[in-house]
Amino acid sequence: MKLWKIGYAVMGIVFAAGSMITGEYGLSEVDREIYDTAVSLDSDMQNIGFEDFSVKDYKVRFYDGKHDYVVVPSDEPEAPANVVKEQAVLDVFAGTTIDVDGEYQVLLPSYGQFSNLFDVLGTAETVTQGMTEGTMAFTEDSYSRNSQVATIWHEAFHAWQYTKWQKEIDAVTKRMNLSAEESREDIIVKEVDSDQEMVTAFEQEMKLITEAYEETATERKKEKISQVLEIAEQREKYLSDSVNAMEYFLEDLEGSAMYVESMVYRKLEGEATWKEYYLGEFSYENGSGKYYHLGMLKSLLLDEMLPGWQSRFSASYGLNKLLYECVQE
Repeated sequence: MKLWKIGYAVMGIVFAAGSMITGEYGLSEVDREIYDTAVSLDSDMQNIGFEDFSVKDYKVRFYDGKHDYVVVPSDEPEAPANVVKEQAVLDVFAGTTIDVDGEYQVLLPSYGQFSNLFDVLGTAETVTQGMTEGTMAFTEDSYSRNSQVATIWHEAFHAWQYTKWQKEIDAVTKRMNLSAEESREDIIVKEVDSDQEMVTAFEQEMKLITEAYEETATERKKEKISQVLEIAEQREKYLSDSVNAMEYFLEDLEGSAMYVESMVYRKLEGEATWKEYYLGEFSYENGSGKYYHLGMLKSLLLDEMLPGWQSRFSASYGLNKLLYECVQE
């Protein structure tokens, strides 16, 4: 059973009206609305440009602390999904993409289970650092039930990635060369976060990519992008192959998933709130979360500079290669 741990969630509001899910089986009305809201955004998300990516293609498992309530999309267009109660496949504390019998599915705590974690553990930061790999953007005060909607889309995008590019992603994972005792957090903290030269370089790359995104003049954007790519090249030469593979995984695969997630949030909440949570001031923190933001910003910049980039993006043709095209053009 393959597991892809993701510890990131965002907030929003629910616009679902009525349930599209049949069957009782104990799935709460809140979770039904969360799923319906995610599905209702499918046509809008199709316009982003990732070919054949639809949240309707993947089962979604809501874990209530004892069982999984599996929402199974119907094969018939416009037909309601069904809910099946199954034995829990994993004691999960954050959104996750998981391989169940050769099929990638979305797995996340039920809304009630997720909310209880804040009561038990205090803050989203505690949940993340104590239970999962990754980051969570919101505290208890800012967390809402629609965070599940964005999480579903984030994890469904990972399911799409792995279904589409499994061999390429497996090759990247193999290069990481992690021991059984190591996590991706361990290797980043040990070989990047403890190296002040690499910390400074990352901060500079993040600063430049933010400036490039905010710049309105095309030529100035290109200049900033060139500087970003120069720093990226220097860091790649300096770091070991295992760390480069880890950074690529986090920046390109996780970052693009965060981009998809942010588009859901943008659709539900509007520009002002989207900017507040996704384009706020960067603060360097140890671990993997900063790469999500870097990859998301590169994706947003590509929207401006290279429309349609999504059709050529892959696990082997990543964000920096696409940014090179912007500079060359």
